[in-house]
Amino acid sequence: MIHVPLNPQRISQALGNGYWRVKVISETTSTQSEIINNFSPLQHGNLLIAEFQNNGRGRLDRKFIAPPMRALLFSTFIKPERAISEWGWLPLIIGVSVAKALSELTGKEFLTKWPNDVLYEGKKVSGILCESNYGGVIAGIGINVNFKKSELPVKNASAINLIIGKEIERELVLAAVLCEISKNLRIWGESGINSLAEIYLKYSATIGKEVRVELSNGNTISATAIGLSEFGELKLSNGSAVSIGDVTHLR
Repeated sequence: MIHVPLNPQRISQALGNGYWRVKVISETTSTQSEIINNFSPLQHGNLLIAEFQNNGRGRLDRKFIAPPMRALLFSTFIKPERAISEWGWLPLIIGVSVAKALSELTGKEFLTKWPNDVLYEGKKVSGILCESNYGGVIAGIGINVNFKKSELPVKNASAINLIIGKEIERELVLAAVLCEISKNLRIWGESGINSLAEIYLKYSATIGKEVRVELSNGNTISATAIGLSEFGELKLSNGSAVSIGDVTHLR
C-alpha cells in the first residue's frame, strides 16, 4: 500500500474557482483548534487539512486517530446564511453531502446515521463535528480513505478502499465531498432545509429504524426514529425529540 502526501495544486485544480481556500499541513493536534492559527482573519470557506492528527477528537470528545496519509482530516469555517436557531441542521447537511458524494464517486451506497456519522453497510466511514465559534461554525470532517483492515480505529469501521477493492486518490474524494457540501450549503442558504428534506431521507440509515438513544444525562430511550423536527432534532415514536444523543440502530 503506497501512501503519498496530498497535492495542494491538484486539490485546487479539482475544486476550480470555488470559495474554498485550502491549506495542507503535515501534523497538528487537531484541525478544529488549529484552523484559527492558519487563517487571519477566519473567513467562510477557509479549510485546513492535516496529514496526521495526534489528538483529533470527534463528537462527545471521543478520540479520532488515523495513521498518516490514510484519511482525510480537515476542518472548515462556515458562516451559515440562516438564523442561528437553524444551525443545528449543519452537521446533518454535511453528513448527507459526504454520503451522497461518496455514493456517486464509488457506485456504492453510503448512508448517514443521525446526527453525524456516515456508514457503509452499518460500518462507520466518516464522522463530523460541528462547533459554533468566531461568529460561525467550525466543521471538522474525518473520512477513512485508504486503510489496511488492521489500521481501522474501531471494529465497526471501514474505509473506502476496503469497500471498492482498490485505493483511491484522496484528492478526488476531497473534491467530490467539498463540491457537494458547497452545493447543499447554497441550497440551504437560499431556500431553507425543506429543499434538502428529500435528499436527506434518501441517504438516511436512521429514519424508520428502531433505535436506542443514550442521552447526555445517562438515560436511554428505545423507540422508532420517525423523522426530524424543524431544528434537525431526531423525532421518536414515543413523542420525544432528541437534539443531542448517541444513537444505536437496533434493527
